[in-house]
Amino acid sequence: MKTLKNVLLILSLLISTEKIYSQNEDQPQLVTYYFVELAPNVEKDSISPSKSQKILNAHLQNIKEMAQQGKLLLAGPFADGGGLFVLDAESREEAESWILQDPAVKANIFNFKLRKWFTE
Repeated sequence: MKTLKNVLLILSLLISTEKIYSQNEDQPQLVTYYFVELAPNVEKDSISPSKSQKILNAHLQNIKEMAQQGKLLLAGPFADGGGLFVLDAESREEAESWILQDPAVKANIFNFKLRKWFTE
């Protein structure tokens, strides 16, 4: 997982740098990403450990696939539960559609908050 994390971080920096400086090297431009906070759903139904593990594995596979497709720039868990995604989507609707396909979101394990995020 550390290798994937490092690849995602490097990819994120390269994409950001290319977007910023491809227009005008003297005037950095803001670029838009979508920041997704995944929070544990405390009201979810009880899930067996084996089913929970299957969902977690599918969630991690989804993260890997989104990164390979260039949709996901950064992802990782928080120490106290939940996690975050930084998505490179054309619109809020597109980003939300990707989140809604995540197995842990579909299984109601995570709630999410989607925010439009600007950076140089």
